[in-house]
Amino acid sequence: MLHFIRNHAQGWIAWFIVGLISIPFALWGINSYLSGASSVVVAEVNGSPITQTELQTSLQQYRDRMRSVMGDQFDPAMFDNASVKKDVLDGLIDQRLLRDANQTLKQRISDAAVSQFIRSTPAFQRDGKFDSDYYGMVLARVGYTPAQYEAQLRADLLSQELTTNIQNSSIASVKLLNEALRLERQQRELAYGVVPIQRFVDKVNVDDDEVRQYYEDNVAAYTAPEQVKLNYIELSVDELAKGVQVNDDELKKFYADNQNQFVGPEQRRASHILVEGDDDAALEKIKAIQTRLENGEDFALLAKETSDDTGSAEKGGDLGFFGKDVMDPAFEEAAFALTNVGDVSEPVKTEFGYHLIKLTGIQKPEGKTFDQARDQVEKMYRRQQAESIFYDKAEQLANLSFENPDSLDVAAEALGLDIKTTESFTRTGTEAGITSNKKVIDAAFSEDVLKNDLNSAVIELSDNDLIVVHKNKHIPETVLPFESVSPAIKQQLVFDKARKLAQDEGESVVEKVKSSESPESLLTNWQAAEFYGRDAEKVSSQILQRAFTMPKPLSAPEYEGFSADNGNYVVIKLTAVKNGDIDDVTDEQKKALQQQLTSIYASAEVEAFIAQLRNDADIDIHQDALK
Repeated sequence: MLHFIRNHAQGWIAWFIVGLISIPFALWGINSYLSGASSVVVAEVNGSPITQTELQTSLQQYRDRMRSVMGDQFDPAMFDNASVKKDVLDGLIDQRLLRDANQTLKQRISDAAVSQFIRSTPAFQRDGKFDSDYYGMVLARVGYTPAQYEAQLRADLLSQELTTNIQNSSIASVKLLNEALRLERQQRELAYGVVPIQRFVDKVNVDDDEVRQYYEDNVAAYTAPEQVKLNYIELSVDELAKGVQVNDDELKKFYADNQNQFVGPEQRRASHILVEGDDDAALEKIKAIQTRLENGEDFALLAKETSDDTGSAEKGGDLGFFGKDVMDPAFEEAAFALTNVGDVSEPVKTEFGYHLIKLTGIQKPEGKTFDQARDQVEKMYRRQQAESIFYDKAEQLANLSFENPDSLDVAAEALGLDIKTTESFTRTGTEAGITSNKKVIDAAFSEDVLKNDLNSAVIELSDNDLIVVHKNKHIPETVLPFESVSPAIKQQLVFDKARKLAQDEGESVVEKVKSSESPESLLTNWQAAEFYGRDAEKVSSQILQRAFTMPKPLSAPEYEGFSADNGNYVVIKLTAVKNGDIDDVTDEQKKALQQQLTSIYASAEVEAFIAQLRNDADIDIHQDALK
C-alpha cells in the first residue's frame, strides 16, 4: 500500500518531544534509521549506539525547525551551545528508550495507518487535497530516502501511541477535583493596616554629597549607550516580483505548463477489509467475509469485526480520498476499476495481504480555467521570474559590495536599488524592522562596519531577502551629566530612606500586635476583618498574595508584614480560613478543571514513565566524543 512512498518519497524525520508530540511531526529526532556509516559514537542506550552523525543531523533539523518558527528573529548562535546539544541528545535517548519499549510491548502500526497519515498531512496537500507530485517534491527537498521516512514515521507513530495510552490512563478523580475546587475558591478572613511611606518623606534629609556619591557609585546606570545609524540596500524577491513585466501569452504558457497546480486529479474514497497473509488460510478467510457481505451484512461493521488494519477498522475501514500513485498498484487498480459508489471488489492481493475494497466516493477533477485563475497565475509567474532574477542579482550584490567596500553607491546603481537609512539604535536593537534582526545588529557593531567604515557582508534576512549595510553615523557611549540626573537620584534616595523608616515602624507594629496589643490602636487606618477570595477586587493583589501564603491560624490569629511596591508597609492579621463552596460550580466549570488536572497528571505520568525507562536502562554518554 506504500508503493508510492517507497518509490517517490525521500521524507523528513518527525521531531518527537515526549509528552508534547503532535501531528504533523516537525523535523526532529532522527535515529538509527537515518544514521550513515559513522564510527564515532556519542552515546549508547542498552548497547545500541547513537552516532555523531545522528546527533549532528538532529541538531541541524532542530535549527531548521526553529528557523521556521522564529522567522526573522532566528539567530543560529542561540542554538549552538552545549545545553542545546545536550537537550537534543536527551531527545534521541528518549526516542531510543521508547522504541525499545514498543518492541517489548509488541506494538505495531499498520501500513494503511502510515499511508493515511501521509495523505492527511497538510504539508503534502494542495488546496486541501493530497498531491502526489507535490509530496514527492517536498520530500526531495529534504533529501532523505523513502525507507528512512517510512521507518522513522512508523517509529514516531508507535511512540505517540505509547505515550497517548499512558496519558489516557490518567484520571483526575471527583475527590481530587472537589478538593482543587475548594482550594481555588477558598476564602480567608483578614484585616490589615498600612504604615504609609508618606509619613516619613518629610523627615528624610538627603544632601548634595549623598546624591553626588550615589551618582559616582552608579555612573553606569546614567550612561547613554552607544548608537549607530545605518545605510542599507535590500534585495528581495517580493520587490523584484513587482517589477516583472507580464503579458497574456506568457501567462497562458505558464498556466499550461503548470496546469496540475490549478486542476486537481480525480480522487476516490474507499473502505477496505484487510486479512493479513498470503497463504490459503488468508484467502479462505477473505472469501468467507465476502460471502457474509453478499448475504447482506454491513461492510463497516464487518471491517470493525474482521479487518487486520486496526487503524481503519475503527472507522469502518474508511481510508478517505486518495489519488493515483498513492496506494499499492494492485489496490489502486482495483479501487479505480470500480464503477459505482457502493460497489465492492473481488478479493485483491497485495504485499500486505488480501483486501475487499468498497468504493464510497468519487471526486471528479476540479480546477480553474485560465480566466478564473489569471490572478493566481500572474502571481506565481511573477514569483518564479523574480526568484530567477534574485539569484543572479544576489551574486552581483555580494561581488559589488565586496569589491567597492567604502560605499553602497556602486552596488545600488548597478542593481537598481535604493539606499535606505535606519533610525539610530543601540546594541539591543529595536522591536521591529531590520534593526530587530540580531544578524543586522551584530554586523552594525562589527569592527569592519563600525570602525573601518566598510560594507558588511551580505546578510540573509530570509531565503528571499538579502541586505548589505554601511555605517551612516556612530554616536559613542556618553555619560549623562550629573546636573541632568541629580533630581531623579535625590528623589530615589528620599524614597529609599523613607521606605526603610516605614519598614522599621511596621516591623515594630507586628511585634507589638503579636504581644497582644490592639492593631486598631497602633494603626489609624486599620481595616476591619472580612473574608476575601483569591481574586477579590476590594483589596490589593499584593496583600492577597501574601495572605494566601500565610499558615492557617489555629488557636490565635496569624500576623505578618511586608513592604509593598509603593513603599508602604502592610500589616496583615489572618483570623480564619474557609474552604470554597463548590455547590454553585457549573458542570462546565467542573469539566474544564477536571480536563486541566487530567492533562497535568497525564504529562507527569509520561515523564515518570520516561524517567523509569532511563533508570532501568544502561545509558553511556561519551563526553569526549560529544565535545
